[in-house]
Amino acid sequence: MSNIVAKLPDLYESYKLWVSSNPSTVGDVETTVKWLSYFLVGRVNSSTIVSELIYTLSNLLVLFNDRIIEKSKSVCISSDRSKYRLKILLTTLEYSEVFIELSAKKLWGERGRWIFITIVQIAKCIGRFVLKFYHHELITQNPPIVALDRKNIDKIIAETSSDESMPEMFDAANSTFTFKLKRSGRVVRKVEGSPPVYLRSWKPLDPDKIDVPTSVPSVPIVKYKSLNSAETLYILKPIIHLTSAGIFGINSWKSYSVALFIDLASLNMYKKNIRSLSPKQRLELSRRTIQLLLYVIRSPFYEKFTQHKLNALINAIACTIPFSSTVCQPLLEYIPQWQKTYFYMWST
Repeated sequence: MSNIVAKLPDLYESYKLWVSSNPSTVGDVETTVKWLSYFLVGRVNSSTIVSELIYTLSNLLVLFNDRIIEKSKSVCISSDRSKYRLKILLTTLEYSEVFIELSAKKLWGERGRWIFITIVQIAKCIGRFVLKFYHHELITQNPPIVALDRKNIDKIIAETSSDESMPEMFDAANSTFTFKLKRSGRVVRKVEGSPPVYLRSWKPLDPDKIDVPTSVPSVPIVKYKSLNSAETLYILKPIIHLTSAGIFGINSWKSYSVALFIDLASLNMYKKNIRSLSPKQRLELSRRTIQLLLYVIRSPFYEKFTQHKLNALINAIACTIPFSSTVCQPLLEYIPQWQKTYFYMWST
């Protein structure tokens, strides 16, 4: 046993070397593990929990391997280590919350399930508020740490290397030598911030790579307050929905409408000030807009309207396309379980 423990550091170093040298192969393994979670549903006892455990571990494996690849390739990450660690923690919680909920229900019943749901959502809410008000992050992605773009990793490294090749006094990421136009949000280099001719890349500055001083809003005060209110409302949505579900019931139209109204109000406030957002922030806003489609498969709308039409569509496909019934019949059995497990108002 002691020999195995002594070899663990060497095994870990070998694993890191293999991951950093074979990102494509690692991606194939991660995808296989994720598909295994779908295959196990309904085929073993406690299949839902086992399947969710494998799915959760596959996501955490991707997160872990991405960090190894980042470090080995010297990909530039956030300079604020505490902010980066908080994002890692929130991402881990995001990937694990369904497994925590199912495990709590298995061990302690419905009461335990709702206790852990509340604890997880409060923890996520606090973490997002810390990112917003302490680290001054206007819009937080979901999950906060997205999967690494491994196909374009070499391009990212090249861009990082070209930036790092400049002397520190001419670093484009140093906000002392740049300023952002209030109306258009465009980043402009000051005269004193121009590097020598032989060091210039002649490329426009990327606003996503500029660390604008957090003590001064990059947008007018009125717009900044509106954007601040929009994100605060979005962060509070899970807690408000849980409260309304406790009062009116989880399948009540009132709790459903409250969550929908919060999403629409938050998006509307963002849309009014969309010119003040960076391209990365607009992309996250588009993702939130698309997620409104999930309301058609959330209770009680699903039971009232969507369920019968979806079942009729799948049955029509099974009867029309040869051999499709082998896929459609299990799908009809699993959809109600998936709907109850994943499509809650607080999950994003």
